[in-house]
Amino acid sequence: MKIRIHIIFVLSLFYLFSCQTTESEIADFKFLEKQKGVHLFGGVDSTNATLFLKNNIEWITLVPWGFQDDIDSPKVGHHNGDSLHIKEGNSNWINSIQKARSAGFKVFVKPHIWLNNPSDGKWRSDIFPSNDKNWETWKASYQDFILRYAKLAQAAKAEMFCVGTEFSRITVEKPLFWKELIQEIRQVYKGKITLAANWYKEYEDITFWDDLDYIGIQAYFPLTKQENPSVQQISKGWRSYTPTMESIVNKFKRKIIFTEMGYKSTSDSAISPWEWMDNPHSQDKVFSLKTQANCYEAFFKTIWKKDWFAGVHIWQMRSDYEADYLKNNRDFTPQGKPAEKIIAKGFQ
Repeated sequence: MKIRIHIIFVLSLFYLFSCQTTESEIADFKFLEKQKGVHLFGGVDSTNATLFLKNNIEWITLVPWGFQDDIDSPKVGHHNGDSLHIKEGNSNWINSIQKARSAGFKVFVKPHIWLNNPSDGKWRSDIFPSNDKNWETWKASYQDFILRYAKLAQAAKAEMFCVGTEFSRITVEKPLFWKELIQEIRQVYKGKITLAANWYKEYEDITFWDDLDYIGIQAYFPLTKQENPSVQQISKGWRSYTPTMESIVNKFKRKIIFTEMGYKSTSDSAISPWEWMDNPHSQDKVFSLKTQANCYEAFFKTIWKKDWFAGVHIWQMRSDYEADYLKNNRDFTPQGKPAEKIIAKGFQ
């Protein structure tokens, strides 16, 4: 039976590439494989590519930053200088994307907004201009920001682009803005497009997923209420979310990618995976390589194998990573930890 299936698959490939297939159709076929990605900081090229290729990583996610002061600030900044500085910055981004592609990776360009002086407890998910005038100003500045990077992604031939990251209020309450913006982006960028929606009160309420190529989720779902959970306990947590995800897939006829997913090496990392650590060596959290490893093991045992699931972009790795055995680094990186081997095996 296995031999018969293999023969059918090979014949299908032969048919696909022997016919008068367009370049875009070939590109679409390549996207049938699950995306095996990581957010990478520090850059990648032919000199350090083996650090990631050995883990069967095929996608590199690059994050350009825009900035605004607080959630109700009317303007997104991103130029950081005069025209010469901007031109240099654009050139650097194109160079980074091209180096990653030349090293054998596909590239996902995923812009984020950073809040410089956020109000207590607020973050980019809460961004919402305070009045109509500020809304019009914010729209124009965000459009300028996102189209800049869409054009750079096109110039460097990045395979996928993100139109927005974790805008829970604006995506749900201002759908027309996003529908129009997506069409503008498609005029300048020809690759695949998604949006990185928060796992909580965003992805399931967005009404325009069918305008995009993928349903993108920032997948920091709480999976258990216990510290040091087993793989079985974490897997049970995942199964509580799959009916909603499957419902969204069926409604919009789009597959899901996890535009971001990661776990700290702490005993509570499956309880609130989204919690940031300013100090990865802080003693406030209990160090646990086992819990981090179990989280990834459970993911590969449950979500990864679903037909409607199209891939994951893990948070995060660094090209300048250095082993930190003595300091018990509790942050998100799986590098140098048991989780790294689990990811490599899962991505085979």
